[in-house]
This record gives sequence, structure tokens and C-alpha cells, in this order.
Amino acid sequence: MRGQERRECRLRWARRGNSYWVALDGPDGYLEAADRDLFEALASVRRRLEVSGWLIAVQGARRDTFPSGMVRDMGGARRVYVLEPGRPVAREHLVDIFADADPADLGTVEEQERNYRDWLASTRER
Repeated sequence: MRGQERRECRLRWARRGNSYWVALDGPDGYLEAADRDLFEALASVRRRLEVSGWLIAVQGARRDTFPSGMVRDMGGARRVYVLEPGRPVAREHLVDIFADADPADLGTVEEQERNYRDWLASTRER
């Protein structure tokens, strides 16, 4: 999505050896990235789309989601936690990074990383 503009795209992912791969057939053509986990590979694709203003409407692109170290190590970051300021994460807060997301919840990779840092600080203040 870009503002009110919507495009249906094909998003694919896989594990390839010791890395994870994400590919998007989207509004800017074909993009792909490989990284240490699915979340990072998705973030790489997202950064390239953000240059032209596009966001991907999936849970892994929400401002308030981020993987834990354990999720990264054990599942390739296929799932992320929905973060609530001041509250520790819980199993029931896990969502699939490729599940559809409400466009109102989306953010850039930078916004997501900033929100994660703010959440970390809020949980330490307790």
C-alpha cells in the first residue's frame, strides 16, 4: 500500500541453507533478500519498497511488532511479538509475520525499530 493506493502482490519465503529468503513480486517489480532470519529478510525488502513510499500490509511490518532473540534462534523469526509499552511479551502476543495486517498499524522499518527501542526502555522502567 502507498497512502490510499493498494496493490495485490505475491510474497514468498523459504529457508535456504543457513539463511532465509523473502521475495516480493510487487509494484516496483521483483525484489528479494536473504538474511539471518525471515524478519530481517522481510525488513530488507521493505526498506527497498519504502524508497518509493510502499508498505507491505503484513504483521511483520506493523510499528508495534518485533521478534525476540529466542524467536529468531528457534523459528527463523517467522513469528513476532505485538509489543505493548510497559508490558513484557507473552506467548499469546505472537503473530505470524506474513499474516495480513491492518494498514493503520503499518510503519517503516525505522519506525518499527524506534518503537522496539522505546518498548525496551518502557519495560526496564518498571
